[in-house]
Amino acid sequence: MENKVLFTDSVVANFCKATVDDNPIHDPVFMYNQNKGVVVPGMLLFSTIVNLLHRKTDEYFNYYKLIFGNVICTNEPIDLGFETKGEHNYLYAINGHDMFSTKNERSVVLKNIESKVLDLDGIVRAMPFHKTQLETFRELTNSLNNTLSDFLFTIAYASAALFKAIREPITEVETEINRLLNKTINPDQVSPFYQTLEIFRVNQHAELNSEGTIEYNIRFDREKANKTYIAQVTCMHNNQCFYQSVYRLVAIPDKLIMRMVKDRNKG
Repeated sequence: MENKVLFTDSVVANFCKATVDDNPIHDPVFMYNQNKGVVVPGMLLFSTIVNLLHRKTDEYFNYYKLIFGNVICTNEPIDLGFETKGEHNYLYAINGHDMFSTKNERSVVLKNIESKVLDLDGIVRAMPFHKTQLETFRELTNSLNNTLSDFLFTIAYASAALFKAIREPITEVETEINRLLNKTINPDQVSPFYQTLEIFRVNQHAELNSEGTIEYNIRFDREKANKTYIAQVTCMHNNQCFYQSVYRLVAIPDKLIMRMVKDRNKG
């Protein structure tokens, strides 16, 4: 099942404002100055597909694995949707290449998967949110189900919590990542890039208040120093666990990231 979709600069800007995403690759002014297209946030693409999946299947899924293979820019039509093969629902966002796959693996959504038991000995980062953020998020991701939308919002908002942990490090590993990514300290100019994200949805009925605070218990572990890291994240609100997740992040040179993005004059 697919839709032809085109995301505009204003949609991306409003989505980033709602999810507090300040990555410059999503900023039209910055990217235009680089003669590059504006990158559509992976969480915007993911949330839009999952809303479509739930509308078409009306089923409850508790496991999501995202594979980030490339980038997609604004103002270009893309094939956005899912492909069902047995119990597997493969997500895709294609414009010449698939945002959600690599040569070896595809992003998938499953049901009835046993939750992973994660360590809860991380640092809790509290992220305040307001009603307008939730409303904007629901509108931009075509959500008709507030419970599902709240779940997806907490996933998108987790990126801001992860970068808060990196910018305000407490643990040894967080400090190491901060030094690696801090442009004033490290002249190599590298940025974090999600390689994979696994999400185990814990409570299908958990909802957010109209405003309040989301608590993210975050633990970073080093896989390879100055290169790859694992982040375990547990999301809580009103003493309810929304989900647990595992990120694999890799430090990529900024020049390489920019080479992945289309030049503006190439459409």
